[in-house]
Amino acid sequence: MKFPVMTKRSCIMAAWLLLPLYTLFAQLIVTDPVVPQVDQPVTITFDATQGTGGLADCDCDVYLHTGVITDQSSGPSDWKYVPTTWGVANPDWQLTPVPGEPNLYTYTYGPSISGYFNVPGGENIEQIAFVFRNADGSLEGKGAGGSDIFVDVAQGGGVLSVNLQGDPGAGTVQPLGLALTVSGGSSIEAELTLFDNGVEVGSFNNDFTTAVTFTESGTHEILLEATSDDGQIATASFSVEAGLRLDWSTPVAQVTQVASGSNVIYNATSYVAADLEAFLNGSSIGTDVMTISGDILLNDDGAYDLEIVATYEGETFTDSRLIVVGEPNIQDPPGDFNNGITETEDGLYFQLYAEGKSDVYVIGNFNNWAPAAEARMNRSIDGKTFWVELSDLPEDNVIFQYYVDYQLRVADPFSELVLDPFNDPFISEATFAGIPDYPTGSTEGIVTWVRMNAPEFDWTDEDFVPVEEEKITVYELLIRDFLEDHSYKSLLDTLDYIQRLGVNAIELMPVNEFEGNISWGYNPSYHMALDKYYGSPEDLKAVINECHNRGMSVILDVVYNHVFSQGAVAQLWWDPVAFRPTEENPYLNVVATHPFNVGYDFNHESEATKDYVKTGLRYWIEEYHFDGYRFDLTKGFTQNVCNDNGCASQYDASRIAILKDYADEVWAADENAYVIFEHFAANSEQDELSQYGNGIYFWSGFNPHDEYLEASMGYPSNLNSVLAENRGFTTGQFLVGFMESHDEERMQYKNEQFGNSSGDYDVTNPSTGYDRVELASAFFYTLPGPKMLWQFGELAYDFPINYCPNGTTDPNCRVDPKPIRWDYVEETGRARIYNLIRNLLFLRNNYEVFHTEDYDVSLTQFGKRIHLIGEDIDAAIIGNFNVEPLAIANPFPYAGEWYNYLSTETTSVADPNAAITLEPGEYRIYLSEEVELPGIGLPVSAQEVVGFADFEMTATPNPTSGNLQLAYTLAQSTDVSVSLLDLSGRNLGGELISGNRLAGEQREQLNLDVANGIYFLRLTAGNRVATIKVVVNR
Repeated sequence: MKFPVMTKRSCIMAAWLLLPLYTLFAQLIVTDPVVPQVDQPVTITFDATQGTGGLADCDCDVYLHTGVITDQSSGPSDWKYVPTTWGVANPDWQLTPVPGEPNLYTYTYGPSISGYFNVPGGENIEQIAFVFRNADGSLEGKGAGGSDIFVDVAQGGGVLSVNLQGDPGAGTVQPLGLALTVSGGSSIEAELTLFDNGVEVGSFNNDFTTAVTFTESGTHEILLEATSDDGQIATASFSVEAGLRLDWSTPVAQVTQVASGSNVIYNATSYVAADLEAFLNGSSIGTDVMTISGDILLNDDGAYDLEIVATYEGETFTDSRLIVVGEPNIQDPPGDFNNGITETEDGLYFQLYAEGKSDVYVIGNFNNWAPAAEARMNRSIDGKTFWVELSDLPEDNVIFQYYVDYQLRVADPFSELVLDPFNDPFISEATFAGIPDYPTGSTEGIVTWVRMNAPEFDWTDEDFVPVEEEKITVYELLIRDFLEDHSYKSLLDTLDYIQRLGVNAIELMPVNEFEGNISWGYNPSYHMALDKYYGSPEDLKAVINECHNRGMSVILDVVYNHVFSQGAVAQLWWDPVAFRPTEENPYLNVVATHPFNVGYDFNHESEATKDYVKTGLRYWIEEYHFDGYRFDLTKGFTQNVCNDNGCASQYDASRIAILKDYADEVWAADENAYVIFEHFAANSEQDELSQYGNGIYFWSGFNPHDEYLEASMGYPSNLNSVLAENRGFTTGQFLVGFMESHDEERMQYKNEQFGNSSGDYDVTNPSTGYDRVELASAFFYTLPGPKMLWQFGELAYDFPINYCPNGTTDPNCRVDPKPIRWDYVEETGRARIYNLIRNLLFLRNNYEVFHTEDYDVSLTQFGKRIHLIGEDIDAAIIGNFNVEPLAIANPFPYAGEWYNYLSTETTSVADPNAAITLEPGEYRIYLSEEVELPGIGLPVSAQEVVGFADFEMTATPNPTSGNLQLAYTLAQSTDVSVSLLDLSGRNLGGELISGNRLAGEQREQLNLDVANGIYFLRLTAGNRVATIKVVVNR
C-alpha cells in the first residue's frame, strides 16, 4: 500500500530523538477481544508513545490509515480495501482519546471486520493493517523501525486461533530485569501455555495479560500454545532481543543545553544488580549498584560527555548523555577542503553547509549514534558552515549522519553512497556485495556510507578520445528495463550486442541516488551518491572503462532542476506541515518558478546551489570517467517566474548565463565532454547556447518523434524538424535527433495499434510494421547530425510507454517496469531491423558524406528523398511512406552509376529526374561508390541453419539458465564438434563437444558457464555447419 510516509520523517525526528533509543514497552496495540474475528467487531487501543512514538504528546486529533491483508495480497505492502485517504481529516477515521491518558486512543471496527472493509465473500482477511497520523499527515505513528502495524484476524467458525501481543519490534532491545507486558488469548475456549525459549512461564484458561522478565541476554522466543477441548492446537510467537541496558530518569534527552554555572542532576538504573560507574569527559565521578545518581556543577562553556558504564555477569553496556554549555567553537574551516567528506591521513574531515543552524554533531557507528563532545562541529565565523575532523574511525565502513540543532538527523548532501532502511533489503548480494546492515534501532532516515578501504579501480582508458559531437549515435538505456538482474555486471556482458549495432555512445538514465528502487531516476535525492540498485561503483567503472576500450563514450543523464523530499538539501530546511522547503532554504525555492516542475525546484541563482551542482558535475567525470551529460529539464534553470509554457519558453538571459556557467564547469573537468540539454526554449536561446564554448547540443523533442511515427504509420508527415537548420540554429548540427526516447511512445506500438492500410497492405500487421520501422530508420540515420535511439528500438519494441505490470495500459504506469524482451532477437523481422540499423551506422561511422553540410532533402510528402554530396562518395536515399505504390521524383542528384547499398545492384542513371516507382514501405539507399556491407549482425531467424535440410538442430530450453540439451540428426557417422560464440563471432573457450557420432538422432547435454547474454552454438559435422542462437538468462 502506498501512502506518503518516507518523506515525512523529518517532522517526527525531533520527538523521537528526545527519547532513549529503547523504550519501556507498554503495548503499541491492544485489541478487544484479544483475538479479533472476521465476523465480529473489534476495538483497538493505540499507545502513541510506542513504536516510532511519532504522535507521542502531540496534543492533536489522531486518525488512522487502514486496510487489510487478505489471501489475495502479494505481501505486507499490498493493502486491500483501503477506505481512508491520507491527509484527509474525516471524522469517520478519527480515534477517540482515552480520558486521563493523553497518549492512548481507541477505535472500533464494526459492525464486523469484514463489514467495515466490505471484503467480498470467498476472500479471507488475514490481518488488519494500519498507520496512525495527525489530521494533515505531517506526523505519524508506526511500528518500531518505521514499519506498518498489523493485527492478525481469526476466521471464526469454531476454528482455533490465537493472538499474542507484546512484541517490542525488530531492532529493539528489552532491558534485563524490566518486565515485558505480554497478552494473549484464543478464539474459542482453550488451555493456554506461555513459554520463554521452551521454558514454561505461565498457563491460562482464558485471555491473559502477564509480565515476562529476562535475566539473560540474547534472543528469547516467546511462544503461546493453545489446545482446545476438541484437540485443536494453535501457536503464535515472537522473538525478543534482551540485553543489559540503562534507563535514564534524568537527563532524558540525548543532549541537554544549560547555562554556565548550572548544577546538572543525573540518575540512571540498570534494572538488574549491575555495577555502575559514571564518567564526565572520561574522568570517573561516581560508582554504585543498579541505580546511580549525582549532580555536576558546570561553570565553563563547552560540551561534556556524561557516560555511565554498566557491568553485569561479564556483560558491559555503556550509554551517554551530552551536556552542552554555551555555543560551539567559532572558527573558519581550513581553506583546502570542500563541503562533504574528505579522507585525511588520520581519518575523515566533515564539512556541512547549514546556513541558519546553530549546532551540529557528527553521529554514527563510531560513537553509538549519540552526540559526543569530540564530534561537535566547529561553526564558521559567518555561521553558515560547520566542520570537524575525526580520527579513530572504523577501518572498513564509516556510517554517519549530521545531528542538527538537537532535532534533525540527516545524511551528508554530498554523500557518494548512502544506506536506505526501506529499499536496501531488496538489493541482492549478487548485484552489490557487502552493503552494511542499516543501523536499525539506532537512528532513522538516510545515512551516509563511507567505504574506508574501497578498492582502487585500474583504469585502462587513458588513450580514449570521444567521437565528435555531430557524429555520435547514442543508445539511451535504462538498466532496470534492459536486463533482468538490472546490474552493471550484466551490462558489461551485453556490450558486444550494443557495440555490434554500431553506436558510439551510451547514455545511462540517472544512476544517482533516487527515492525507491523502481524508478526512471528523475526523482533524485542525493545527486552525488551512486544508487546501489544497479551495482557497485567498481561495477559501473568497469562498464565505462570497457566502453572506452571499445571506442564508445558514456553519457550520464543528470537531474539538477529539482530534488525530492528525502534529499538532505530539502530536509535541512523543511516545512513538514506545508510539506515543502521553508523560506530559509538556500538551495530550493518554496514554490517552483516554472510550470514543468516535479519535486522541489532548485534556485540556480543561489551560490549554495551553484556549488552543489558544480561539485556534482566535476565528480562524475573525475571519479567515473563519464564523457559528458544530458541535462534534464534545463528550461527550469531560472528564477524568472512563469506559469505557462509560452512564457517559460521565451528568451531568458539569466537562464542562459546559468547554463553557460555550468557548461564551463563541465569543460573544466574535461574539455572534450559532451553537453546536451533537454531545453525546448526559444530558438534564439538555443542557438546562442549552441555557439557557446565547445558547443552545447539539444534534444530534438517530441515534434520530430511525432512526425517519424506518423510517417511510419503511413500518414502525412514532415521530417524537416529533425534537422538543426529548420529549428533556428544558424550554423552547425546541434540537434540530437531521435525517433523514440524514454519519454516518447514506441514506434512499433503505434504501427500495430493505429497504422494505415490500403487493400492487402496493412501497417497494423506486425511484419508490415517492421518494414515501416526499417523505412523510417533509413530516413533517420542517414541525415546529418547526432542521433539517438531508445533501447530495443532496434528490435521494434512494441509495448506502450504506459504499459502496466498487470497487462493494462494506464498513464499512471508510465515509469513502471516494462517487459524485457531479449527473445525479440530470435524473430526474423526484428533481427532485420537490427541489421539494417547496423548497416546504416556503418555508413555513418565510416563515411563523411553522412555528416556533410552539402545536402538536399524532400521530406514533406509521402515520397521522400535525401541527396548527400561528399568529397569521396555521394548518397541518394528514396522511400515510399504511403500505403500505395508511389513514383518518387528526382531520385538522384546527378546521372551516372549508382550502387544499391543493401542489394549490391548497380543502376545506370541517364536522367536523374526520372521517377522511380516504389511499393508501399519500400526504400532504397544508393551510393556513388560500391561499399561492402559490414556483415550480418543478428541471424534472421530463431535458428539460422547453414547446411542441408537433413542436418538441423534444436536447443532446449531456450532461453536457458545455462543447462540445455542440444538435439540434432546425422545422416551418417561423422566427426562432430560444438563451440560457443559471442555476438562478434569470437569462440569462447574452445570446443564444448568433440568426437565421432553414429548416424541417427543425437542428444548432447551442455552446461554454458557464461554470463547472461546472447550467444551462438555452432555445430560442425563433417562439411556441414549449423548455428543456433541461445539466450542465457540465469
